[in-house]
Amino acid sequence: MSQIVANRIDEILESVSSITKDLNWPDLPVDLKPPIGDFALVCFPAAKVLKKNPFDIATQIASKLKNIEQIISAEPEKGYCNIVVNWNDIVIDVIDEINNESYAKTKGNVDKILIEHTSANPTGPFHMGRARNPIIGDSIARLLKYYGHNVATQYYVNDTGRQAATLAFGLSNYENKNKNKIDHELVEAYQKASKLLEENDNVKDKIYQKMEDIEEGDSEVLKEVKEAAKRMLEGMKISLKRLGAEADTYYHESDLIANGSVEKVISDLKNSDLCKEENGAYYLDLESENIAGRNQKFFFTRKNGLSLYTTRDIAYHLHKFKTYDKALNVLGEDHRLQSKLLGIALRELNSKEPTGLFYSFVNLPGGKMSTRAGRVVYLDDVMEKIAKLAKEKLDETDLNNEIKNKLAEDIGIGSLRYNILKVQAEKGFTFNIEDALNLQGDSAPFAMYSHARASAIIRNYGKDIPDILLNEKLSNSEMKLLRTLAKWPDIVQRAVTNLSIHYIPNYTHELASNFNQFYRDCPVLGNNSEELRINLVTTSNKILKTSLEILGIKAPNRM
Repeated sequence: MSQIVANRIDEILESVSSITKDLNWPDLPVDLKPPIGDFALVCFPAAKVLKKNPFDIATQIASKLKNIEQIISAEPEKGYCNIVVNWNDIVIDVIDEINNESYAKTKGNVDKILIEHTSANPTGPFHMGRARNPIIGDSIARLLKYYGHNVATQYYVNDTGRQAATLAFGLSNYENKNKNKIDHELVEAYQKASKLLEENDNVKDKIYQKMEDIEEGDSEVLKEVKEAAKRMLEGMKISLKRLGAEADTYYHESDLIANGSVEKVISDLKNSDLCKEENGAYYLDLESENIAGRNQKFFFTRKNGLSLYTTRDIAYHLHKFKTYDKALNVLGEDHRLQSKLLGIALRELNSKEPTGLFYSFVNLPGGKMSTRAGRVVYLDDVMEKIAKLAKEKLDETDLNNEIKNKLAEDIGIGSLRYNILKVQAEKGFTFNIEDALNLQGDSAPFAMYSHARASAIIRNYGKDIPDILLNEKLSNSEMKLLRTLAKWPDIVQRAVTNLSIHYIPNYTHELASNFNQFYRDCPVLGNNSEELRINLVTTSNKILKTSLEILGIKAPNRM
């Protein structure tokens, strides 16, 4: 919360402490996030000591607090005493604090953090089931940058494994060029090769031979497979650009083989006390690590001595920690076990471990997506559809076509991102386009329109924003809006600490809602409180823009 408000609460708590001391009561715990008021005193623990009803304790302390100047009201509710702080004499200072560039940003250590997100195999276009990965990863990066950390994002390109080799085989045998976006064009060849890999031993041998050739240093085969992955990735990058979730850098798995990193990992793991051998393949025996079933054997070589994906992943993370203090991996919930195994292997090599941010998959109204059942919906198609629907809604306005086209794209992509980000990552949900575009709901269009409304008021004011003059006590709507603005540092801190981006859209909706209530209840221009209210508008506009930018959503000045 605002530091000035926090200081005011501390002053009040000193008075509370004096009162409880005089009453021979124990200290009352404080709830700084109550549903009612600015903070609450929790009376349940004292009830056990004093052998009194919690409500009676809350009532008694409330009666003692009502005479304190810094308190507007103190009301008992069950076992709580809800306290509303008098903000009237600190309003100007609070607004000045909110408008300071350091507001809500870290005053502590700055970390150098690498966030790996998306890292989809180069086997076809992104599908909606995993759309959360780039959107969450990109927004977490924006959040941590805003907070003050030194953040970079990276996409790990799997260009040497079975899937990349299958793609290369498919392109050399089944490519059928058309006018589609390149990843949509190439996916058919991959699918044909993948099917034959399962059914045809001859094809399987050829694909696996490519994998062996790469690890044995065959530059021509490596070039072929890398080029195939590169072509697929070109189309996937276009999707990420439209989504506003491009990675800063792309690191190639093949480089870890070429520079000897994988070979060194194998050599070092063989020296581990946990290392064992089975039919020529080496593994870490994880029986002592409480790992269930077959996963007690964490293999890091094949029977022929060649590496596995997991081996290369270990080498990749060792590479990360050469440059970065921390590493964060955005992963689907199906990667939890693999992430745990990776951490154990890294500990065996005396390395730091990455933090995993896990998400559940997105469903669509038709049910859970399945490649096998043919229920795959591509992200490109959803982006196209939602932008088109946004344009249809804008066609009802009198904006010119150029503005409509730009806004339709911004609203469409913004709606997609917001709808995904507002749900806690660990929870599954069903994405619905109409809900995402609902101007009256918890949506990007509602927040974007609120920013546009605030921008219009500022334009109509047409002057430099004046110093605040407080002519009278704040109205309920003014106070509610100011309280919401003062919460921003707490929201950012919670989102950063928990790596939970959903706090930001949830707050954005609250701020947009309270701003619109303020707009309805409090005329700004030509009012006796004009100086205060135009400052509330500009401050709301600033925080709305900031929160939308963290979410990767444009904050339009007109809608």
